[in-house]
Amino acid sequence: MWGIRMILADLVASVYLKATGKRSSLTSSDEKYLKIVELANAFTDVWQNTADWSSQYDPDLSFSGTVTATDTFAIPAAVRKISDARGDFVRIWWTDGVNYTDFDVVPADTLKRYDSGSNVCAQTGSSLIFRRTFKTNDAEYGGTIKAPVYTFAPTLSGASDVIAVDIPRWLVFMCAAEYVRNDITK
Repeated sequence: MWGIRMILADLVASVYLKATGKRSSLTSSDEKYLKIVELANAFTDVWQNTADWSSQYDPDLSFSGTVTATDTFAIPAAVRKISDARGDFVRIWWTDGVNYTDFDVVPADTLKRYDSGSNVCAQTGSSLIFRRTFKTNDAEYGGTIKAPVYTFAPTLSGASDVIAVDIPRWLVFMCAAEYVRNDITK
């Protein structure tokens, strides 16, 4: 688990306290509660695309299906991006379940600079593209693709939903500041 764990109900109470200086037991149908939840989802959505949060990191996500005679594979919908951090590789497990081939993740615009025998791949939108097309006699053919990825943060809705940011207090402060800024009673 990453950092401090916080659930939505705690976030709402903390935001309301920081924004108003008052303790309150807002219910999930209360207009103020809903406003805070909307703010939390909006900030999470914006910021998840500007930083790679360890809370959204999955070091070993399996792609559905197997390696076929192509160079392009669909990235699962839950994936925001494939990690290109040093030491992270896309791995194809061979059909024997023991051996594998690692592929470096490179920027999409540089993929064609590598020769066709290079073990490199790139993310382009929702596709993972390898530098070469796999052939039926390749060791990787029929294998399983696993990759280190950053997933999308889930949309918050239930009181017990876990806040999926590395530092939940950051989200409390951001939401409280925006709540105060937009408070019609100021």
